[in-house]
Formats: sequence, structure tokens, C-alpha cells
Amino acid sequence: MDDLMTFLNSHFAHGLALMLLGMVAGWLLGYWRRHRIMKRIRGGDARDVINVEQILVKEQPDGRLTMRIRTLGTSYMQHVLANPVAEDAFRRRVQAASSTSPLVHVDDQMGSYLLHLLQPWVCGLCRSGPFPHDVWVMVPVCEPGVLSEYQTATVVLVRQADLKRFLKWEVARAVQVEHGSDGARVLTLWHTAHEFERQHEKVRKLKGEGKSSRFVETMYILDLGLDVEEVPLHTKDVPWQRFEGVLKGLGLRA
Repeated sequence: MDDLMTFLNSHFAHGLALMLLGMVAGWLLGYWRRHRIMKRIRGGDARDVINVEQILVKEQPDGRLTMRIRTLGTSYMQHVLANPVAEDAFRRRVQAASSTSPLVHVDDQMGSYLLHLLQPWVCGLCRSGPFPHDVWVMVPVCEPGVLSEYQTATVVLVRQADLKRFLKWEVARAVQVEHGSDGARVLTLWHTAHEFERQHEKVRKLKGEGKSSRFVETMYILDLGLDVEEVPLHTKDVPWQRFEGVLKGLGLRA
């Protein structure tokens, strides 16, 4: 008995106990992290990454208006926003996006800083070849689970001329897409078009009054040369009944 007490009181026993405790704690922490990751995967939560997606809008010879989504690149959020404070701020704003408000809130000083960090990364991904230049609108969005199966932070690039097509809902709802779930992007572009016009008018008014328009603009206008050629894959009408609840909340007709 005395030998056992001596062993338990020894430095070796204390070290062994601490080692076993650390192993158990490490296993529990790893299990918890894996459980949390699996839960996010099952829920389609992929907001640890930022995607850049190009929108191709084209009026077909038969009069149909089609929209196609093409991914230009992706990266982990922490790699794009190396500043941990900026990353945390962007992550919170992405998580705050909702089915009726999918645009990421960036209309303040921190938002302006986030756009400043995103722009060079996006432009770097877009240097893919000697294509004709056009005016593109850059806007960060997140389409939640009600709209999309997977939720990611996405920087959308759409030509300014194409964006205007989505101002009228009757035109936007008739746009054909490659996948039924792309209806979420049609809704996002409808939001984007109206917000762009609102901001443009507000900036014009402020500048006319000689006031600062700082932090008003949440969408960057970029001069980019992107490939706009497309393979005519099959397109179809958006099954708007899938988005009936969201449309009702926005006062739009399915």
C-alpha cells in the first residue's frame, strides 16, 4: 500500500495522469470539431470559402433570355482576408444574409475595407486571356439554405448592361437557367439591380449637393476582360413554386 501511495505521489505518476488527461481532452476536442464540421456539411454550410462567379446573360435567337453561372475561382476565406478582424467581420456579415436579403452588408467603414481587400483578389482571378473589356459589377452575396442547397460566400460578377435586365420582375422571372436551383441567383440579381440603381441615384444626389458619398457604394464597378463565350447547354424555366415562400415575402408573383 505504501509503495502504491509513493508511486501515485511521484512525478512520473503526475506526468502520466496529465498526459492521459491531455489525450482524452484532445480526443474530445477533435470529436467535437468533427461533429460540428459534419453538421455543417449536412446543412450545406460552406461559408468557410469564398467563390467568384461570373454571370452570363444572353438573348437567344428565338427570343429566350438565358442566364448561366460560371465559377472563376475559389479560396478559403482566411487566405483572401488575411486580417483576422476583417475575416471575422466578413464571416458575420455573410451569416447575417437572409433569403429576402442575400446581399452582404458592406455599407460602412468596415464594409468598404472588405471590398478593398476583395477587389485585388477578384481581379487577379479574372486575368485569364485577351478578351474584350466591359463594365462589370462586383457584389458579395450569400444565398441561404431557403434559396440554395449550399451556402457559400460568393462574389458575383455581372455586366452592368445585363444587370439592368433584372430590374423588372416580369423579365427576370422569365429568364431560363441550366438548373432549377439557379432561380436563387435570379432573385439575387433582382435584389442587386434595384440596390445598384438606389445607390447610383443616392451618389448622384450627394455629389450634386457637394456632399461625400463615402460608404454609400457597396458594389464596385470594374473594367474587366472576361471570356463571355458559352456552350449552349440545355436551359429551362425556373420552378418558381420552390421559392413561393420567399417570393411571397418579397411581394413578387411566382
